[in-house]
Amino acid sequence: MLDPKYLERFSDQLLGIIDTLTIAIISDMAKRIVKMGSVSESTKHQAEVLQNAGLVYKDTIKRVSQVSGYQNREVERMYQEAGVRNLRNEAVYYKQAGKEDIKLNQSNGMQRILQANIRKTCQELDNLTMTTAVRSQSAYIQACNRAQMKVSSGAFSYDKAIADAIKEAAVQGTEVLYPSQHVDKLDVAVRRAVLTGVNQTAAEMNLQYAKDQNCDYVETTAHEGARPEHAVWQGKVFCLSGTDPKYENFYEATGYGTGPGLCGWNCRHNFHAFFPGISTPAYTQEMLDDYSAKNVEYNGKQFTEYEASQMQRSHERQIRETKRKLAGYNSAISEAKDDTLKNTLQNRFNEESVRLKKQEAALKAFCKETGRRYESARVQIHAVKNKAGDIVGFGRSVAQKAVWSNRKAKVNESKFTERLTDFNLGQKDLINHWSVQRNLNKSDIGKETMKYIVDHPEINIELAYHVDNPDKLYGKQWKDNIRIYASDTKTIEKTAETLIHEITHHRYDIGGSQWSECVCRAQELKHKYRRNTLTADELRSIIKEIKELYPELPWR
Repeated sequence: MLDPKYLERFSDQLLGIIDTLTIAIISDMAKRIVKMGSVSESTKHQAEVLQNAGLVYKDTIKRVSQVSGYQNREVERMYQEAGVRNLRNEAVYYKQAGKEDIKLNQSNGMQRILQANIRKTCQELDNLTMTTAVRSQSAYIQACNRAQMKVSSGAFSYDKAIADAIKEAAVQGTEVLYPSQHVDKLDVAVRRAVLTGVNQTAAEMNLQYAKDQNCDYVETTAHEGARPEHAVWQGKVFCLSGTDPKYENFYEATGYGTGPGLCGWNCRHNFHAFFPGISTPAYTQEMLDDYSAKNVEYNGKQFTEYEASQMQRSHERQIRETKRKLAGYNSAISEAKDDTLKNTLQNRFNEESVRLKKQEAALKAFCKETGRRYESARVQIHAVKNKAGDIVGFGRSVAQKAVWSNRKAKVNESKFTERLTDFNLGQKDLINHWSVQRNLNKSDIGKETMKYIVDHPEINIELAYHVDNPDKLYGKQWKDNIRIYASDTKTIEKTAETLIHEITHHRYDIGGSQWSECVCRAQELKHKYRRNTLTADELRSIIKEIKELYPELPWR
């Protein structure tokens, strides 16, 4: 099972790569438009446009080839990460029922499912990016022809017609054309492809898991902002075979296997194993009703989470379109030799810059008022180019590098909260991730803990609710996995302290001794007391406490 929150953000880094490809294609096209020069004779103009259109096509193919290797490696990384996470989550339900768990690296069947879908998605993305070359060529021809018509009519000056052509190319130049003739922006098409692909891969694994373990029931995940047609079946238990009259048929009720159904186009729902009489439903009807309620307030009006999500997407699309225009104008300014044209382009650039600031401010205000996530790894990716202008790698933007190296809390906090996942088997009142972050920020050891988590993406951190905890632990750490038993920590303060404790085990690779427990307990108390040192009496008290709690462990 893959959590809807994970599916919402797992492709950010890939989309950052696609955004840089888009900017590079538009920049190349803008330079070609400027190089076209002032042509009044229609026949000569058409000949030059067609010749340059061929160069635009070659430019785009070159850019695509420069990023395809990075793109495919990122796809493989995403699938491997999602595959491990999916089976790890699924194993919890099977262990509760006394069934055997399956690990990705130990199952040839699961590996075959994963590898087949990686190849399929890489091929699909290659096809999408290649169709962009054709659309870019077409956009260039249309933009240049309209510019020529505007100048010939006498209604527009040459410089304004060229500026309009660059704007038009920026808006239309990075589209993909499906066989159905449907047109989408490249980034939208890529996100849909990888979200659908990864989610369907997890679903195939889960069905294979259920078949291997003779499990005939599954429970769908649920999330706020679900499409109305998905909200009717989210968070419910279904029978796979359809033979149990107590439960609806899985395939018929959810539309699994169809584009508009469960795990179909752009769907963030998944499902996990369920054993009647053993498993506890993860969602109550009250929780499901709350998911679809109009409980998001904005500008004095109430909206559902789905409506709010669509409003945020609209803001984000406007910002990306403005950034594409800015990239086109900026590239054209550097290429323009005519002062009048350069000034016109600079004025357009300045206007779009003002518009961008207003759009970003509007989005931030919207997110702040509605409590939605604004920061994204997507906007931190930039292309690294050589002297010839070829893309040779990817990194963080200069601004983000400075923030990162200075360890500003704002970036660490947004990154930190993204690393926490909830594993909930029925509890309604959950510990807010941002509240944990705010608590950790109250001490130096808390800040160090957040920084360590952000810098070690291999660590999986889970806040578990209503799961078996026979040893009555607050938390545990094994390899790169950390589980906080949030139903037992209960408070934000205790949850933060427990996270510090378990991270200390991972950070120093210590465990299995009274000494290591003392070290971890000491770090907890530094946070609790908001100090960087403990007194001798406090240290002696820790040693006494640990010896009483863990008499079976050696000292070191």
